[in-house]
Amino acid sequence: MSPSIESLAAPLAYKASFDGEPPADLSEADEAFIVVKSRSLEGMQKEALVHTGATGAAGASTTWRLTCDEGPYLNGTDLAPFPLAFFTSGMVMSFASALRAVALSQGVTLENLQCTLDNFYTMEGSALRGTMTGGALPAELHVSADGIADAELKTLVDAAVRWSPASAFLGKELISEFSTHLNGALAPVDGVKPTMADILPAPGGDFDLIQPITGEVDGVPILSKVSAAEQLFDVEGGVGSSLKSEQKRILHVRGVLKIAANGLFDVRIQLFKPIGSVFHFFGDDPVHRGGQGRAPSGLEYLSAGVAFCFMTQLGRYAQIVKQDLQSYELIQLTRFGAPPPSLEAGAAEAFPVVTHVYLSSGEDLEHNQKLVQMGEQTCFLHAALRAINPVVVSV
Repeated sequence: MSPSIESLAAPLAYKASFDGEPPADLSEADEAFIVVKSRSLEGMQKEALVHTGATGAAGASTTWRLTCDEGPYLNGTDLAPFPLAFFTSGMVMSFASALRAVALSQGVTLENLQCTLDNFYTMEGSALRGTMTGGALPAELHVSADGIADAELKTLVDAAVRWSPASAFLGKELISEFSTHLNGALAPVDGVKPTMADILPAPGGDFDLIQPITGEVDGVPILSKVSAAEQLFDVEGGVGSSLKSEQKRILHVRGVLKIAANGLFDVRIQLFKPIGSVFHFFGDDPVHRGGQGRAPSGLEYLSAGVAFCFMTQLGRYAQIVKQDLQSYELIQLTRFGAPPPSLEAGAAEAFPVVTHVYLSSGEDLEHNQKLVQMGEQTCFLHAALRAINPVVVSV
């Protein structure tokens, strides 16, 4: 039996010491190279190790352990945030981080900063016929702050959004790349773009190489559940609704960010459609970006969100079509770059996501190739990468 969030009995998120090989640094142009190693737990639960190697920060590799779950709409236990919560938190933190940096470059102090990010996604088609497809709509970012005129704030926000690597994830077409291992052997992919990157060994053993350091900042959990969704049956977005083989729906996730007294990003995430719970995230910039690394960065949360969403779609598709999927793991590589922050700064960069998938299954190769294809096809966040959806900004 797979372990569960309950049986692991650990904080939902914590900084960890890691005895394995850390990720290598990249070239000077890169802001961050993030490796996410994720494995399935019981039901819809997942856990991940998020390793970051930052250019110019020798010895500054950081490892975070994060857990993910799903709500009643996927018959999950709702003990940890859903995948889109990680992505939305990461996006709004990335924007706020960029805004603070751009404002600082102009000598501007933003008082009572609040950023509200609304993300919208679509799911339509039939899983049984292979037509079910996830989609992403333009994100909407609203920013407010005291002591600054709206016109000046809008100028700063526009520059920050342009400079934020999260925008590069949304503003240009990025075709994800994949490799697959089936029952321990490398297998060809079909229906997705094969990667030319080095093939990596399965990550499962790495979860035994970590030791918790801390899951709190100033006595408050880095990640926590604020309030539970009501379990409603036979209504739109209710219990089990996302497991139906035919789908036509829109998802709405909102993240509201404020700056805590200790300088951390303080984000509350709620899933409006389908009906979901409210979760709280703390985030911090890494040391090489002016933070203290007390909590995961926006790009770390964002990268974990992509991995968790793809993992959910693998498990969800297998459950709908009754495919034998005993366990599944992945290693995902994300890479970002950005120039120094200023009003005149050029656009940030993001590069195609590379995902190595490791499946244990009693099904044949063709069925597992279809599983990976449908996982990518129905993943909201790989859809966001494929689409070109510049962020809609208001102040």
